[in-house]
Amino acid sequence: MSSSPIHGSPLETMHQHYDQLVGFPRDEWERMLPNLKVCQVGSKHLLQAIGEKSTHNYFVADGLVRFYYITPDGKELNKGFYGKNHIVGSLSASILDEPCRFAVETLEPSVLVEINLAGLRGFTEQSPAWQRLYQHSVEMMLIRNERREAELLTMTAQQRFRQLVRNFPDYLERIPQYHIASYLGITPVALSKYKKQWLEES
Repeated sequence: MSSSPIHGSPLETMHQHYDQLVGFPRDEWERMLPNLKVCQVGSKHLLQAIGEKSTHNYFVADGLVRFYYITPDGKELNKGFYGKNHIVGSLSASILDEPCRFAVETLEPSVLVEINLAGLRGFTEQSPAWQRLYQHSVEMMLIRNERREAELLTMTAQQRFRQLVRNFPDYLERIPQYHIASYLGITPVALSKYKKQWLEES
């Protein structure tokens, strides 16, 4: 993982995005900078390992990452995909200070802002803007997890596929088919068989 000076454009991208979203005054942002670091990583770079404590989260300035579990027999099951302008990491591991239950890995070369969680804990109490951002991030994660749960429990594989295409049309070109199949809960063979038909019916 290579790092860049903290005043690079990815930090400005991050500030502008969250300033528009929750309002983030420049002075509060400047005080947070010592806890941020810009990193450039390749594809298949492990950001968070299963069974390890969560010490950092990451803002995706550019690129794409996946969250995945590993079964006892070594099978990888994709939990979700996150692209530009998302903060990625384990919320529960951070809150409970326990080992992370899933892994976080880049799917393509990515530019990230590494967020030092330990450094931000004290800062959060002094920053209304960071409190708003934290609350917004928690809300969005809860919404996304609830929707994902509903997809798995109430939708067919075809419906889940159509939902993915509708919400993230570029993912079909950016994500390997076997990863998409894992996310949908089907085999790569089944996805290959039905993908064209499902796209035509979308």
